[in-house]
Amino acid sequence: MDPRAADLLGRPIIGQLGFFGLDGYPRVIPVWFEYRGGEVLIASQPATYKGRALSRDGRAALSVSTVDRPYLIASAVADATVERLDESERIQFVSAIALRYLGPEGASRYLEVWSKGGHPGDGELIRLLPRGIHFSTS
Repeated sequence: MDPRAADLLGRPIIGQLGFFGLDGYPRVIPVWFEYRGGEVLIASQPATYKGRALSRDGRAALSVSTVDRPYLIASAVADATVERLDESERIQFVSAIALRYLGPEGASRYLEVWSKGGHPGDGELIRLLPRGIHFSTS
């Protein structure tokens, strides 16, 4: 893989997750993610639309880009699996990813609201195994 793509996937940039919806039409949604060990990891509440759709059809795509010119873009097509994520692992993953995207102070505020909103409990881990990752600039 191009090291520039790995660098971009390591930044706290919102990813755009593409998948086929339950009605067969493509969907694209923003997601927080972590790129680890050649895989893209996304935490989710249990039984979300994206999780149900990816369980049915695991073809997925992820794209990230910078907001300033020249735009740096990393995009991947991937095979997705959806796994159960027990509560303790989910709290650990969500805590780490909130820190990644929001910094210490923002993560603390986010997690306080998240836990009071009834989100802890078992969840799902969406695991994308890229078939290829492409880097480009524009």
